[in-house]
Amino acid sequence: MTGELLANLWRINQASAQGPINKLTPENYQNRLTPETASAGFIALHAAEAMHNFAQIIFGRPVTIKTRAVGGVSDTGQPIDLDELKQFVTDSFALIAEQISALPDEQWTEEIQTPFGVSTRMGVLAFLMHHNSYHAGQIAQAAKKGSQF
Repeated sequence: MTGELLANLWRINQASAQGPINKLTPENYQNRLTPETASAGFIALHAAEAMHNFAQIIFGRPVTIKTRAVGGVSDTGQPIDLDELKQFVTDSFALIAEQISALPDEQWTEEIQTPFGVSTRMGVLAFLMHHNSYHAGQIAQAAKKGSQF
């Protein structure tokens, strides 16, 4: 029951968070709100990479990707292939969905050690959903109101 509920919440989070990413175009994915902020595309890359890091925290799944946008890294304007980025985001959401489905219900309330302190797996998943939503808002604003600096 818990896994089913969380899988449904994850699908809802994916739909809302991936919406602004799906609207990125070659004309707007490099937009930033200010010269100091990250571009819409870089923020999307960060969100996708973060899902892999959270998969390790929540599920113990090793990170098998090379990261470019997590861990205090700044957007230096490196090129990002937009089609690859969108597929990577989709794959990252699918990775978490698979892990949610595989975890037994009783393990969701187990406390685990995280970089943020001790929390239940369910609590860390909720934080990841907040993280996705937060960055989706940034992506939407940068793509719509930002400029290429």
